[in-house]
Amino acid sequence: MKPTFTFFSLCIFVYLLAITASAQSMYFSVGYKLEPMKFGGEYDAPPDLRAPQLGKLNVEYPEQARKNGVQGTVKVTATLGEDGKVHDIHIDQDLPSGVGTAVTTALQSYTFIPASINGKPVAMVVHVEYNVTLAYPEDDKSVAKPTITEKPEPEYPPKYASNRIKGVVRVQVLFRPDGTLKVGQVDSVMPKEFDAAVVEAAGKIRFQPAVHKKSKSPVTQQLTVEYEFK
Repeated sequence: MKPTFTFFSLCIFVYLLAITASAQSMYFSVGYKLEPMKFGGEYDAPPDLRAPQLGKLNVEYPEQARKNGVQGTVKVTATLGEDGKVHDIHIDQDLPSGVGTAVTTALQSYTFIPASINGKPVAMVVHVEYNVTLAYPEDDKSVAKPTITEKPEPEYPPKYASNRIKGVVRVQVLFRPDGTLKVGQVDSVMPKEFDAAVVEAAGKIRFQPAVHKKSKSPVTQQLTVEYEFK
């Protein structure tokens, strides 16, 4: 394979970390993109950033950033050295409360298998994007909850129309700052058809996002949404 590509997307991995039951959950994603090689030769393999025997990019998210509701993306340019270590780290886009510093610290201790050309390890420039989204729980007083503007009613399952079963189905919904949502776990003792109807209806909810009271920024919040069948 010749190193003639323009921009190679190496890998993206996503993981979820829940801090505590009383604090917001923290969703992280890390993406890597490699710049093209700046010299010729046979391209044997890209750097292996997922080798199980090596380290992961473990960023210690600052407590002050969590308290301040900091979220967004830190963008970094660095060199993946021939020695399997990261060098020349430069922050292109930062976040406040020390998030960029935390990413830099994690990269300084990050290890990998370097790229190789003609059987020899070579250095490559990599662009790293570290994304963080904070999901606040329902009882978090630092957040003004989402405002539901449209809440479609679930369809009553035709199978039970004749005897009109009554009951309540509750569902966890993750309300995102971009106006999208994710329907999660259902809490119900009703037949599964009712649960399915609620999941479908909840997916059509329209809303104004939650807002962090201190930063005044839209944030992600998880709420319990209740539906009653009569």
